Amino acid sequence: MEYRQEKMFCKGKFKLITELNEFRMALWINGFGLENALTGEEIIPVISIFNLDDIEEVNEEVLKIKFRIYPNGLQHYAVEINPFLKSFVYEDKIYSTDNFLKTITGEEWK
Repeated sequence: MEYRQEKMFCKGKFKLITELNEFRMALWINGFGLENALTGEEIIPVISIFNLDDIEEVNEEVLKIKFRIYPNGLQHYAVEINPFLKSFVYEDKIYSTDNFLKTITGEEWK
């Protein structure tokens, strides 16, 4: 089974990295992160408690990502990320991708 996969977006400039992680017995979480495909710079680290539900290109510069957070997994989140500007929109406010995890969960990246 291939646990880590990569998919290119924004005309091949950015790649979405997904990693399957067994959260509990028979419950697999599709964690995700975003990276600059040209420089290797991490835009969003792969976060294994976030489960990627859907991703779509809104235009050549913006990605819309829908996901859930485990262990709860009931609440759905949606963000629009501009990887070129290293920013994202969450609940009608703009944030830096450096603060992605903290903005969504209130917790620091470890």
